[in-house]
Amino acid sequence: MRTKYYLRTTKKRFDPFSLIVSTAGLAAVIVAVANFETARNLLDLRSFLIVFIGTIACVLFQYDLRSVFASVVVVLRSFLGTPSKQTLLTIRQLDEAIVSNAQILSLRAGDELDGDLLNDIVYMYRRGLLFEEIDEFITSRIAEEVLDRQVAVAVFRRASIIAPALGLFGTVIGLIGVLNSLDDPSQIGPSMSLALMTTAYGAGLGSLVLNPLAGRLEHHNTIYVEIHKRLMSKVGIMLIREERHLDSVHIPEQEPQ
Repeated sequence: MRTKYYLRTTKKRFDPFSLIVSTAGLAAVIVAVANFETARNLLDLRSFLIVFIGTIACVLFQYDLRSVFASVVVVLRSFLGTPSKQTLLTIRQLDEAIVSNAQILSLRAGDELDGDLLNDIVYMYRRGLLFEEIDEFITSRIAEEVLDRQVAVAVFRRASIIAPALGLFGTVIGLIGVLNSLDDPSQIGPSMSLALMTTAYGAGLGSLVLNPLAGRLEHHNTIYVEIHKRLMSKVGIMLIREERHLDSVHIPEQEPQ
């Protein structure tokens, strides 16, 4: 078998075609229910305040502003690709180094910590840390990042539950207004509009926006964790192999009897 076959252990995870199709599909749903003629009828300030502003307020009541802002940033980055895009390139370099029997010290300079995962690993290895120590340090770093990403998923999951609930709340308020306006037919329309529009806003925001974003983040988090496990396993192969080589070099030769 050719060596190249062994190097095909990873693949590009970001699929722009799926992103375009899914975004176009969601846009088509919105256009289908809100064409140009009825768009003005779908704009209701009271419904907007109840659902959109209410959802933001409830989320901020449960999570701090920094967590919510960081969650939005993570979502925006998710549209540029998966969090493993750069790591996949590093894994491919490690694959080639393993097959060619190269040393890990030849992959990065490792003169200082600069945030590049492989460079930081080389930096620690140059200073005498063993693989177990490096693995523990890198794992703790990844765990911190995973925690932030899990909070982002929780924020959007919670918001996807709150939005429809507020829509139902607005519906009840609107129906109460309808019952109170039976003697004045001119007031039935605005109350019925509130009842229906809050339901539409809540269902649309929760089902078409927040829940899909939470699912996208959750999928990316799974990729993020697994891809870093693969990276550390390949780093472990190289470091343990080099440590074994150094041990064999330092074994003193026995003098002949």
